[in-house]
Amino acid sequence: MNVEGSTHREDATMAKFGVLGPLRVEGGSLRLRGERQRSLLAMLLFRANEDVPVPQLVDALWIGEPPKSYVSNLHTYVQRLRQRLDSAWIDHTENGYRLRVSERDLDLLVFRAEAAEGRRAAAQGDHARAAKHLRRALEQWRGQPLTDLHVPPLDTEASRLEAEHLGVLEDCIDAELAIGKHNELIGELTALAAENPLRERTAAQLMIALQRAGRQADALSVYRRTRARLVEELGVEPSGVLRRAQSTVLRGEELTPGTPWPICQLPADLLDFSGRATEIDKLAGLLSEPGMPLVVLSGEPGAGKSTLATKVAHRLRTEFPDGQLFIPLTGTSAPRDVGALLNDVLRALDVSGSAIPDDVQARAAAYRGLLTDRRVLVVLDDAADPAQVRALLPGTPGCAVLVTSRRRLSALEGARRVELGPMSDDEASLLLARIAGPERVAGERAAAARITAACGNLPLALRIAAIRLAMRPYLPLAALASRLEDVLRKLDELTVSDLQLRGSIALSYQALSQDAQRGLRAIARCRNENQPGWAVTALIDRPDADRTVEELVEAGLLWPYGADATGEPRYRLHDMVRVFATEVGVTEDSRDERVASVRRLVDAAINLSDAAARALPGGALLPSVELPPQPLPAEFVAKLLADPQVWFETERTNLLSAVASVTALGWRREAELIMDRLAVYLRLRCNHADLRTGYDILGA
Repeated sequence: MNVEGSTHREDATMAKFGVLGPLRVEGGSLRLRGERQRSLLAMLLFRANEDVPVPQLVDALWIGEPPKSYVSNLHTYVQRLRQRLDSAWIDHTENGYRLRVSERDLDLLVFRAEAAEGRRAAAQGDHARAAKHLRRALEQWRGQPLTDLHVPPLDTEASRLEAEHLGVLEDCIDAELAIGKHNELIGELTALAAENPLRERTAAQLMIALQRAGRQADALSVYRRTRARLVEELGVEPSGVLRRAQSTVLRGEELTPGTPWPICQLPADLLDFSGRATEIDKLAGLLSEPGMPLVVLSGEPGAGKSTLATKVAHRLRTEFPDGQLFIPLTGTSAPRDVGALLNDVLRALDVSGSAIPDDVQARAAAYRGLLTDRRVLVVLDDAADPAQVRALLPGTPGCAVLVTSRRRLSALEGARRVELGPMSDDEASLLLARIAGPERVAGERAAAARITAACGNLPLALRIAAIRLAMRPYLPLAALASRLEDVLRKLDELTVSDLQLRGSIALSYQALSQDAQRGLRAIARCRNENQPGWAVTALIDRPDADRTVEELVEAGLLWPYGADATGEPRYRLHDMVRVFATEVGVTEDSRDERVASVRRLVDAAINLSDAAARALPGGALLPSVELPPQPLPAEFVAKLLADPQVWFETERTNLLSAVASVTALGWRREAELIMDRLAVYLRLRCNHADLRTGYDILGA
């Protein structure tokens, strides 16, 4: 709402630049005639004192395909602007341009600074000072942002600004009601309520002003009209703030301003958080997109999904001025009932118990009604399935939803997905140093690297290891590294207080079907870091192996990362999941079962390498020997070996690793069969280093 005509306006110096209304340049004394120059300035002003990348400026200046000379054209426009501006300067930065302008010289910066100061004063109980600053903020508005200019990349930000403006106006009215200005506010509130008939906070404020002016009947009339619109258009009853206003008027008591907005339910941001800069930027960018962004952050147990989501939500607080909801869904351990979740959320949003509908769908509608036209970030933590998420999605643009889950939630419509894997080596080292102490880690860098490697760069494992070091300041890092490198005791070592890596992985494992549990235990018997689809199929040894793989991928326990040169999908099993699955396999599977699954994989490798080698020059010289049966279908094998050289190059490293592993098992004949066939390819490629390595293993 434009408040220029308000009787509360204070004298204020007009900012030299303005975007909160028609574009204003140098206090109105300078007019830019060119549309592109005006669009360029608008983009720079909206991002004042920040770098604006060239691609964003190009999108603002040219709709569709820009001219081939867009770089030089953009430079020309910038130069012309520099020549005409007296109160601002445009810098050329590494990626684009930045307009430097004083806070007092741009209405947008003045608006936000005064609004922040006003809200601080209100929080301290100084309502007079709050009203003064908030009115100064509102005075910056001359109409809708950039009413005389269409810059498509700014459409979303302009809409966001209007929602921000309405929130500041309501905060200002709360402050002025608190200092007794109810009579002066009735006219402004009446107009505001007419413009926003479903906005319950505004209706409650108007009821307060009318009641204090001795107009109880009119106050109750406001309630009846607002309730009728809510029921008719949204199918919901008024929330707690409006119902409380009605009951207070009926009792003849004094009404005071009250609203659940803004609300922040976020957990504390970890002080020792480190790394994940790329993921933070990506998530923040996705959640800031137009409409109602829905982002799923998935990953294996212990990857730090909830911690990262909390970090991103704190970073975006200013972009969602109405609040941030954090709703634990406990999907991994005991998924919460959707009706109970909605009950808790509605109560947090000031809906009284009697006003909460019994029907789950009605509760969901009431929840969506409360978020209508608001800027709220909703974090749904640890979702079990898409159904849990759908019931908690807002119904209108402006809000954003960030979901964390161990599952990929592939069936969730319209979601953008970010998969969270282990940290990089540098990030893992930094996290260890943050918790255990930088001097200590710097003093034993080699041992620290052994610890991060033994933890597989998994944040939960790293945090537990670092806490153990912090608890024992005289324990050498090398001592803990040696313990963690012992596979038989690794998960026992990664336990401290209520943090347990074994327990975290176990929750995901227990949620699997029995076939998927059996499949995970079988896949863990292959020690290769990346496994081709044919190896996974051979290990699982079931007609519906694909279904088992899909369940493991959906659960976040098996990670796909593309296809190889033969078109075969590749999978990764995190070392910690492998250790857990191996540990469980010792008790769940007999020795014969464990040996049989490894035997199938070895048989598949022997047959594939034999067929590929015999198709190469020199392969015909291989002696004819009796091979074990091929466990893979013939049609599948033919497709896989369409180009034998490509297959060998793709699997060369894994085959050399298999020679070592099979030799260690005491299966020397099988190891020789694989190596002799790999040697045909290695000689063809003159790869003498790998030839020597392979036969040295056999000769050891």
